[in-house]
Amino acid sequence: MNIATQKKVLNSLKKLLNHLSIQSYTCENPSLFRGSIGAHCRHIIEFYSCCFVQKQGLLINYDLRQRNQELELYPKKAISAIDEVLSLLDSVNLNDNIALHIDNCLNDGNSTPKGVNSSFFRELIYCMDHCIHHQSLIKIVLMEQGLIHLV
Repeated sequence: MNIATQKKVLNSLKKLLNHLSIQSYTCENPSLFRGSIGAHCRHIIEFYSCCFVQKQGLLINYDLRQRNQELELYPKKAISAIDEVLSLLDSVNLNDNIALHIDNCLNDGNSTPKGVNSSFFRELIYCMDHCIHHQSLIKIVLMEQGLIHLV
C-alpha cells in the first residue's frame, strides 16, 4: 500500500482549502447541480472516515457514513478532518489489509443489501480514486469562480 500517494492527494486538497475564502468554499455552482467546493470536500472526507471507522466491523457501507454539515460550511473544519485522516493513514501497517465486505443500500427490490468482497487496502485505493474524481469536479468550480490559479 502506497500511503505516500494517498497523503499527497489529500495534502493537495488541504493546500487548496488554505487559500479559499468561506464564500468561495460554500458557493453553490449551477454546473454541478448547485454543489459547492465544501460539499465535495465533505464527501471526500466522509468516505475516508467511513472506511476507517466501519472496517472494525469488517463491513463497509458508504451509504451509511456519518454526515457532518460543518465540513461543508467551514474550510478550517475540513482541514482539521483531513489532518485526522492523514493521521489515520500514518498508522496503517501491512497487517491492516484485512478482508472486508462492502454493502450498499441499493437493492433489487428486496430488503437485503447487496455487496462484494474487498479488502481494506483496496478500499483505501477506492477512497483515493474517489478523492481525485471529486477534485476534478472542484477544478470545474474553481474555473467558474475564476480561481483556477489556486491549483
